[in-house]
Amino acid sequence: MKRKPTIATVARRAGVAESTVSRYLNSGYVSAEVRSRLRAVVKELNYIPSLTARNLSKGRKGCIGVVVESSQGPWFMQLLAGIEEELSKPHLSVMLGSLTLQGHYDASAILDWVRERRVDGIIFARSLRRERPLLNATIEAHLPFVVVGPDEPVKGHVVRCDNLAAGVLVADHLANLGHTEIAFAGGPRESQDSRDRLNGLREGLAARDITLRQDRVSFCESYEADVGADFARSFFKRKEDVTAMVLGNDSLALGFMRMALQRGVRIPADLSVVGFDGVPEGARVWPGLTTIAQPMRDMGRTACRTLLAQINGSSSEVESSVEYGVELVARESTGPAPSA
Repeated sequence: MKRKPTIATVARRAGVAESTVSRYLNSGYVSAEVRSRLRAVVKELNYIPSLTARNLSKGRKGCIGVVVESSQGPWFMQLLAGIEEELSKPHLSVMLGSLTLQGHYDASAILDWVRERRVDGIIFARSLRRERPLLNATIEAHLPFVVVGPDEPVKGHVVRCDNLAAGVLVADHLANLGHTEIAFAGGPRESQDSRDRLNGLREGLAARDITLRQDRVSFCESYEADVGADFARSFFKRKEDVTAMVLGNDSLALGFMRMALQRGVRIPADLSVVGFDGVPEGARVWPGLTTIAQPMRDMGRTACRTLLAQINGSSSEVESSVEYGVELVARESTGPAPSA
């Protein structure tokens, strides 16, 4: 059986030291002439470096962790796609940790990652206040981390969207359609995303001399579609005189719309509905969901690049924040106010 070529084989064939081959394989400095020679030898021998050995030599696992409340949400799936795209370049792997995998909150597996250093770094997706002990443990372990869309202020590297501007865009859109009787239902009350979107909505409406009444502001226990459906049941029992409903994210909005349509509510003739995030499912239903789209894949790629820069020692320890802009995607779920 033919033996696989090793780094020593490549070095002998190219007439260089093994350390030179190692620098070349790890993108270190090698002269153009030697780089060209090594490239040809590697191709000729069909040499495939051992990623495991390379990572071990650097004291690394060759793997990053991604932590989220539930890995089934459409927002997270888009974010994860961006992370995977970025990881394909350095040929690293990812460990996925769902905090509610068994139907109840359990962070023990993630704490084991941190304590035993099973990963080289962690991306926390939409972390809530209850994840603070996890973040603190990560900081104490000096493990690189990035937080995407945190629901409370975080010290460290953060990637998020301009949710205040998102709320203003919704306010302008609904006001232009003649809506003045508007309600809002966000995710959890402690959610920074929901609070910012609500504040932006209020500010935008106030600029149009429209008041968002406090008794028309609600919060849900989570961002899941089933919760949006449950909220719809209670909302329609109250028979509120509202012409536009703004939900904290697309999943809540889609759950709300499904229940509304089952009850015979005409969308948007009787009630306009708006969500946030821009998940693909919003364009696949009828009526299509009007939403504020955020670049979820780009956010995933940026979070991954930021984490890898920390792992590789090329990132400053100083806190950083990347904030993406958003855009309104108007679809069939919004239309002129009934009285307009």
